[in-house]
Amino acid sequence: MGILRTASTATKEILLDETDYIRVRADLSKRDFNDLVTHMPQGVEKDGTGLSLADATKFQEYLFGTLVVGWSLDVPATVEEYNNLSADAGQVIDAKLGEHFESLLPTSAEGK
Repeated sequence: MGILRTASTATKEILLDETDYIRVRADLSKRDFNDLVTHMPQGVEKDGTGLSLADATKFQEYLFGTLVVGWSLDVPATVEEYNNLSADAGQVIDAKLGEHFESLLPTSAEGK
């Protein structure tokens, strides 16, 4: 099989603890990847400390909306409901989504 293929519509579950999970897209299309890149924060704070909390939060919301297709809660997995979660639950999801997003990024080895 060659390198050319369309993005998969498959999903996977990421466990958050013993019972809770998020269901995420297992693949990204070129369009989705480009959209995520355009929403990534572009700069660092003037003092060089990194991204502003506001920029990081905005991108995390966009990442959630793009990647998450379901979860173990009995309400729809929308950005609005994500923002209604407790702060600690949101932090766990943010960390897991960050790891998952990194796993979707193209690597130089793929072109070999």
